[in-house]
Amino acid sequence: MFFKKKQPPEKPLAKRTKALPFAKKVQFCFVKQGELKSMLEADIKSVLSLAPVNYYAEKNRYLLCVLYRDENYTEIILNFEGYENDRKTFSTDYYEINKELYAAVLMKFGQKVSFPEASE
Repeated sequence: MFFKKKQPPEKPLAKRTKALPFAKKVQFCFVKQGELKSMLEADIKSVLSLAPVNYYAEKNRYLLCVLYRDENYTEIILNFEGYENDRKTFSTDYYEINKELYAAVLMKFGQKVSFPEASE
């Protein structure tokens, strides 16, 4: 007989990411899971201190940053996944961020973001 491994209950922010239509992925230099978690929980803006990396230059160990967002940039959620030898080794919690931090993260990769005008 086969038994299914019980999955931990999904967190609300993780559930909301599935409903967001857009996702952007960028890679950073590898940081250990514990160090990354404490850094992000102390200040989410510390993500800007991570060094960007090209996948082809450093594909043995890297952090994949996945940025989920809605159409109007009103809800933006960030998640990190650690990869070693193209195998996912860990994933962080999901963090809600603002537009300015989203734009700053993408600017590290030379990607400029223009936000839609707010209609009244």
